[in-house]
Amino acid sequence: MNTKSAKHLCAGLIMFVIMIACIAIGAICMPTVAYADSANPYLQVSCNEASKSGEGWNWQQEAGNGTLTLNNYNGQEISIGGVNNGKVDVVLVGDNKITVTAPYGNRALNVFNVSTLTFKGSGSLTIDFQRTATEQTYMYGIYMDGNASSTNNGNLMFDESCTVTVKVYGEVAEKNGSVDAIYIRNDRTGSGNVTVGENATLNIDLKCDKPYQTYGIYAKGSIVLNGTVDIKMEYTGSGSAYDTWKDVYTSSSYTTCSIGKNATITSVCLGRSGSTFTVFPLVANGAEGISSWTKVVTDEQYFENDDCLVHVWDHCADNISFKNYSYEKLAAPLTLEDKAEYDVPATVYGGDVALSSIALSASGGSGEYTFSIVSAADGNTSGVGIISTETDLNKIYVNPNLRGVSEATEITVKVTDKGGYSKTITVNIGAVAAPTYSATVDNVDFGTVRVGYSPVTQVPIRIANTGTGKLWTNGSFVTLEGENASAFTLNFYSNPSYIGAGKENNTSWSVKPKSDLPVGSYTATIKFSGIPEWSQYGGSSVEATATVTFVVTEHDFDTSTWEHDETKHWNPCKDVGCTVHGNEAAHDKNGEVKGAVAATFDSDGQTGDKHCSVCGAKSEDSKVIPAGKYIRESSATMTPAAITDKMTAKDLTFTSGDSTKYTVGLYGWRVFDLTDDSLNTDGGKYPKDSKFIANHEYAIEIAFTAVGSYEYEEMYATHFSTFTVNGQPTQISTVSSLAGSKYRRITLTAADTTIPVTVTDVQISFSELNVERGGSYTFTATVNGTGAFDNSVIWSVEGADSSTISVGGILSVTANESSSTITVKATSKQDSTKYATKTVTVRSLITVSQKGVETQYKVVAGGKINLTAETAASGYHFKEWQVSGAGTFADKTAQKTEFTVPNENVTITSVYELHTANGEGWLTDSTKHYHVCSCGTEIDAAPHTFGEWTAIKPATEDEKGSRERSCSVCSYKQTEEIDKLPHTHNPASAWTNDATGHWHACSGCNEKLDFAAHTPDRAEATETEPVKCSVCGYVITPVLGHTTHTPEENWRYDENNHWHKCDGCSEQLDKATHTYGDWTVTKQPTATESGEKERTCSVCGYKQIETVPMTGESEKVAITVTGGNGGGSYNVGDTVTVTANAPAEGKEFDGWYVNGEKVSSDNSYTFTVTEGITLEARYVNTSGGDVTPGGEITPTPDKKDGLSGGAIAGITIACVLVAVLGGFAIFWFVVKKKSFAELIAAIKGLFKKK
Repeated sequence: MNTKSAKHLCAGLIMFVIMIACIAIGAICMPTVAYADSANPYLQVSCNEASKSGEGWNWQQEAGNGTLTLNNYNGQEISIGGVNNGKVDVVLVGDNKITVTAPYGNRALNVFNVSTLTFKGSGSLTIDFQRTATEQTYMYGIYMDGNASSTNNGNLMFDESCTVTVKVYGEVAEKNGSVDAIYIRNDRTGSGNVTVGENATLNIDLKCDKPYQTYGIYAKGSIVLNGTVDIKMEYTGSGSAYDTWKDVYTSSSYTTCSIGKNATITSVCLGRSGSTFTVFPLVANGAEGISSWTKVVTDEQYFENDDCLVHVWDHCADNISFKNYSYEKLAAPLTLEDKAEYDVPATVYGGDVALSSIALSASGGSGEYTFSIVSAADGNTSGVGIISTETDLNKIYVNPNLRGVSEATEITVKVTDKGGYSKTITVNIGAVAAPTYSATVDNVDFGTVRVGYSPVTQVPIRIANTGTGKLWTNGSFVTLEGENASAFTLNFYSNPSYIGAGKENNTSWSVKPKSDLPVGSYTATIKFSGIPEWSQYGGSSVEATATVTFVVTEHDFDTSTWEHDETKHWNPCKDVGCTVHGNEAAHDKNGEVKGAVAATFDSDGQTGDKHCSVCGAKSEDSKVIPAGKYIRESSATMTPAAITDKMTAKDLTFTSGDSTKYTVGLYGWRVFDLTDDSLNTDGGKYPKDSKFIANHEYAIEIAFTAVGSYEYEEMYATHFSTFTVNGQPTQISTVSSLAGSKYRRITLTAADTTIPVTVTDVQISFSELNVERGGSYTFTATVNGTGAFDNSVIWSVEGADSSTISVGGILSVTANESSSTITVKATSKQDSTKYATKTVTVRSLITVSQKGVETQYKVVAGGKINLTAETAASGYHFKEWQVSGAGTFADKTAQKTEFTVPNENVTITSVYELHTANGEGWLTDSTKHYHVCSCGTEIDAAPHTFGEWTAIKPATEDEKGSRERSCSVCSYKQTEEIDKLPHTHNPASAWTNDATGHWHACSGCNEKLDFAAHTPDRAEATETEPVKCSVCGYVITPVLGHTTHTPEENWRYDENNHWHKCDGCSEQLDKATHTYGDWTVTKQPTATESGEKERTCSVCGYKQIETVPMTGESEKVAITVTGGNGGGSYNVGDTVTVTANAPAEGKEFDGWYVNGEKVSSDNSYTFTVTEGITLEARYVNTSGGDVTPGGEITPTPDKKDGLSGGAIAGITIACVLVAVLGGFAIFWFVVKKKSFAELIAAIKGLFKKK
């Protein structure tokens, strides 16, 4: 190549290099703002670029901060980039709109590395982003992102009077995407706060078909809402939205959030937990959240003196019902009027609770009033309260027992409305006086009665409590005392327990005289004993007495007048209406006999009516004396055995032949001496001592009585009776009727035979084996013998010390009879050697009297009686057993005991006494306090009267607390646990996961917050890639692992072998030793330097290199140095050090270069000589090299369908490069007509050593 050609070639190459440099510089300096045109429809600005503008927008940048003004802008996505936490203001003028129909990314407004993005101005911006996903899609209305939290605060603010509406509608569930209106990344932002100014308006309109992880506002830090916020979220999928559907959410604490006094908030969120606004602190409510309010109504609730309106509509599970929380300024102030009717009157300790005459009432405020007692002027609020039950609701009460004896004072009463506001008034409460104790008993006068009076009706005893305190009492608190106490009966009906102050009792006790009292005047004392309810004020007892009187007098009989009935007569009492009879006696028959007629043989006679000799009344009717002829007509005759000349009724015995049809008897029978035609007895009496004359014929008249339904007419031959005379039975042969009379007659003739008089034995009739002391018993004796013997006996007793028997056989056992047995003896008067005895056991009569009921026992002396005391009346206990005479108790103080019976009659009485405290003070259990009587019974028992609770240990979230209160009577302390405080969840920022899903773990409990199922990042796992959750990174399906070896195309080798490596693992396939060809010398040896030889494997191309020994000859090489020193001629293998010159002003050393390649950055460079080389010391300007643009806009993660600014610049450079190369090719091949080989040779010539 000639010199001219070389120059042409150099000029062309230099021009080419300059053009390439200019294009590169242009590409670097080109701003990354793509204007909103058809080729690049979205707007992108950055804080490190110059001010720009376009249709409807203007960008101004100064000192790393920027201002984007939108003036009736109508375009697509906007991306804003910042530098080093630069601030960006978006000024809204007019009505602006971002419509995203075919998005290049997934964010309508993307903000990157901006400290605070603030919307300002008085205009509006509407973001309209609607999409149905065809692949996984995350849709954001406003998205705040950055490189890291240290360079990106990521705050979002809506200020001045701007209005921003974010409308995002997405159908992403099928592709597992998400939809959020405002989203601030918490892992790549700093503060991440959202603020809505007082005059600004933020509207969020969101629809999504995915049931979880959908947010209206998702912030990292605080959310402060002072203006108007309207959030409407609609779930368009199936089923219901999860808890992770939230209108507002912050990964920080909600306590740092707030809703301002003048804010207007409306939110409709379909998440299961409802709106998060319910936990936001309200400035108008002293930072208290909506959720702390218990009343939820559809009308408005109010705050006093603050303007605030918060509407949070919580969609319930049925998607129908709503809850409305509304807060506005009070319509009327809270008022609690001071009224005299609230005053509580005085009362008495131990008395009834005192109440105000009307209930407390308030008006105004926020309603739902709660009343409470704040304090008392005397410091004592015990026993003072407000009734909470429906009856007497909100009346003030004073419980005197809880308050204690005290003077009148004032209390402060407070009303609090549901808004927490309160008012107080002062109320007077009366004194609590000490009780007084006294009682009266009414006198009882039964008047005067006659002896023998009828039982007197009992009269109630009236007892009045005239004190101001209660008197305890029961059945034994009334007694009778005095000389005549035994003449009255005291009755007890029921236990009154107590008599209240000013009350009376006339139903528990009564009194009456006993019956059959003799003549006399009777007076006794009624004594009442009561126990004061509070002994410290009334002592141990209160007594009152009264007098009961009763007079019994003799009757005044009229002795001049006799009254009578059929059997007796008497003198009447002069008292009108008195039925008592004086001198009453049975009629005698000794008076006048009227109408008597003697009987003859032919006619009947009459005995005549007999009259009483005292009163003249008829005492016996006249009887017929049959005519003697009736007897002679009797045709029945018989001759009995020998009959004596003296026969008595005992000699004649009749026995019925058929007792089922008739009986026979001696009553009414008569004996006629037929020989003398006369009765054999005087006056027709029974022939007790009749004399029979030998050889006289006698007629005996016998009475027959029919039995049952039989009627007596005739005695048939089959119905015979047996007639016994002197023990010899004789049968009646025939009988005949006497004019229809029931009498039948037997005739007999007394033989001249005399029966000897003898007594064969004596028999005593008495069926009992026992008799009782103080009793009377009738004994009968039968004397048996022959002839006309005397059948009477002489009675006597043996073995008795004081008991006697009468001539009639009546044994009288004295009450003090000491003998345990008595023998009764009956001796025949006819023959004293004949007698009979009967021995009986003497028993004592033991009367056991308990509580007015008497039980009698008849037991021999020395016997045992088991006694059990009746249950004592309320307030009493059993004391002991008492006996009126002899006898002993096994234990007289035991309720169950044994009594040994004495040989006398006694009365045993169970005695009771009033319970009395044993002096040990109050005893307690968990429900009551009480005293214990000496008998062990609980008395004075009453429920504890507790004061207010006092906390011992406050409760926390981790531990239960405790509190106590004391009884004001007995000081018993009641302690109970306080439940743990409700737990406040504190979610961790990082996800926790397992196979079921992922969640934010609460740091204080095991609650899984924001729980959701995993979202797979791919359809299935591969050999190298697992299926992970795109949210939390959890490995859902692990890598499959390597299964099939696939050899790489190229051989791998080492110094011994070659092989193919598996494309999916480290397995060595087709491994074999190298197959070498012949050696080839690649470097000839010299005298001072060894040479080299190599051979190549024909399979893999591996080269084996070995050293060829030096020839022994020395060779010098040149080391050339530019820009330094140390160059010269050196042997191969020498060590050389080169040093760079000091840099000129404005320069600095860059490094040593060989053939354009940098070999060292050190100022002094040491190396070993292998060949001759040229080293060049290079320097650079101190101002630096090429400026690399900073703060570039980081592309969005999703692939864009359009071209970025860098891509456009690259295309431009490529086009220029093609044009330059094409022009050079025309110049070289067409104009110069040179070949490609000549071009290569020319280029090599440029770099050839001179």
